[in-house]
Amino acid sequence: MNIKKVFEEGNEVKLLITGTNIALINAIRRTAMSEVPVLAIEDLAIHRNDSVLFDEYIGARLGLLPLKTDLKTYKLGDKVKLILKEKGPKMVLSSDIKCSDPSVEVVNKEVPIVKLRDNEEIFIEMQAEANIGKEHVKWQPALVAYNEMPKLEGKVSEREAKEVIKSCPKKILEFKAGKIIIEKPYECDLCGYCEIASKGKLKLVPSNNSFIFTIETYGGLTNQEILEKSVEVLEAKCKEFESEIKGKIK
Repeated sequence: MNIKKVFEEGNEVKLLITGTNIALINAIRRTAMSEVPVLAIEDLAIHRNDSVLFDEYIGARLGLLPLKTDLKTYKLGDKVKLILKEKGPKMVLSSDIKCSDPSVEVVNKEVPIVKLRDNEEIFIEMQAEANIGKEHVKWQPALVAYNEMPKLEGKVSEREAKEVIKSCPKKILEFKAGKIIIEKPYECDLCGYCEIASKGKLKLVPSNNSFIFTIETYGGLTNQEILEKSVEVLEAKCKEFESEIKGKIK
């Protein structure tokens, strides 16, 4: 197996993974989204809410705020306390939330929570818990996806190649050494416009052992941490399975 980073911007990373199969790639994807623990606000004690918003609405908004998580400190089920106490007039933002552990903070500081008018107050005590995405989407650390590495099979003339290249919505095709190649395969979504423009002379074929793996963290963990933890969880599951079947099948 070989892994190469082909794109990185903001919270998003794309990896070219070759020499493997779809079963393993999908297992990593599912594990990353559903079994990597991250902190999220779970319990609330709303002592005061003078705003126009219902308690439930504010609670739902708070629960979906991504929180910076240190996996060395917070294991599955661990909890930490936070507090929100503000007085109007002001727009209460996610940055106003304070945590008893300075290492835990809201990822996005400018998320509006509620607007307070003159003399209105809000006072909420919260408890964040480290849990996993299969329990609730708020514990999902990232958006993870994959697609098969695309390649074009067949030949066209140079004149025909111009039409094929022009047909690509993402403008990622080039004509080199008498062949059309996909210059940025990680941007290809297998739309098929190139096949249509070639009038059947080209066929867009997905690879069965090379994949573009995309991961976009919500900020609680880094992409590197999410992938490493995913592999760790999968490895632990395989070892558990191995220990269970030993001596049971002849």
